Amino acid sequence: MLQSARSNQFIFNFPRTFVPQEIADRYDPYLNKIPGNLVTKSIDLINYSVQSVNFPSAEYTPVEQLDLGGLKRQFRSSVNTQELFDKTLTVSMRLFDGFINYWMMFDIFNYYYKFQNENAYLPEGMRLQILDSDGSTFVTAEMRRVLFQTMGSLDLSFAENTSDIKTFDCTFVYNELFTKVDFD
Repeated sequence: MLQSARSNQFIFNFPRTFVPQEIADRYDPYLNKIPGNLVTKSIDLINYSVQSVNFPSAEYTPVEQLDLGGLKRQFRSSVNTQELFDKTLTVSMRLFDGFINYWMMFDIFNYYYKFQNENAYLPEGMRLQILDSDGSTFVTAEMRRVLFQTMGSLDLSFAENTSDIKTFDCTFVYNELFTKVDFD
């Protein structure tokens, strides 16, 4: 019998090269001095904070034409399938004490948009793996030539004094999407 889908059956990690070395050198010593902290590398903290991923939709707008009788007809023209996807990936990240991961992402965003940075794209693509009920990878979606588009806002308030789960969003745009379905 087929089971209902669970939204938490995915693996998404930023590639190891996502955090530039100069930013890792700045934050890693801080992470290493937190008592009892098991996460000692910046990239591991970033990946640990991933809360959710919004995979983009696909859409095609048919071509409309009037036939000789004045009726509207819709047709499918030839199109590159890469152009059917929204190409926007939103990653929601859980905030940690001191907003440490927010400031890491803030610095990473600034790094990729520095004037001196010659490479506009992130060093590696991003990969989203969808798991089946046994925990095996069923589908792998790989996004390539990725740009860091939006760094979400940090909402602070003196009216709140509770410790609860808060998130911020980061948006990435990609140029190419490749999917692989694996039944093994």
